[in-house]
Amino acid sequence: MRLKKEVSKLKVEKREIQFREDKIKGYLYLPKKEEQHPLIIRLNGMPGTDPKKEKERIASSFTDNKIAYFAFDYTGVRSSSGEYEYYFSHENINRIVTDLAQHPRIDSSRIGLFGESFGGAMALCHSVRDRRIKCLAIRSPVYDTEKIPKLKIFDGMAQLWQRDKQMRIPKVQDLKKEFLSQVKLYNPMKLASSLQIPIRVITGNKDEVLSEKGIQKLYEKIPSELDKDFKIVEGANHNFSKQEDFDYMKNYIIDFFKEVL
Repeated sequence: MRLKKEVSKLKVEKREIQFREDKIKGYLYLPKKEEQHPLIIRLNGMPGTDPKKEKERIASSFTDNKIAYFAFDYTGVRSSSGEYEYYFSHENINRIVTDLAQHPRIDSSRIGLFGESFGGAMALCHSVRDRRIKCLAIRSPVYDTEKIPKLKIFDGMAQLWQRDKQMRIPKVQDLKKEFLSQVKLYNPMKLASSLQIPIRVITGNKDEVLSEKGIQKLYEKIPSELDKDFKIVEGANHNFSKQEDFDYMKNYIIDFFKEVL
């Protein structure tokens, strides 16, 4: 007996978006139905998950719920060209929103951000200054970017980021000083009080990288009158590595995006 071939419920588009002299490379995951859909743009950590792996990880769950999903690498990360600089990564986001808002399958009035780890910091900071973003969810977010280069383990973290050429960081005399000067411009702890859109924040109480108390402090800076919620998942680590924790996080944020977009 011939088995039926499984019909894909999504369409995948490889996209290259021009940013100055460089190319931002990513994957746009679209629901199969030929109509306009809301869009979620995933913002990676450092360097975060390869966009090629997003279909199985989470993208198909978005498209199953009729939400388009875009995952990409910042300039200077993996297949995207150039070198990585924190303030340019924020301009990458602006360029991506502009590009995808013109896509015929995207409803430009319904765009949200999903940021993970360092991407959570970027998502919040970008949402403060971009009125095109209607909502955001952040997982295990870096809550105070200025603390990162001051950590004793910063040099080791920078080496980890650059392992196997995942990130290409410009050679500078003092990386800590240079990084600090950039992250001061986009620090969620300083900008959270200016947020004006619905937000969900989720983290685990076994996060080996970031303090849940620090994330709680960031959450408390978000205006109380907003549609906001904060979840601490018992036993979850920084990356929500256990499948049950990841599934809880995934369903939590997708339910939110379905409700507000």
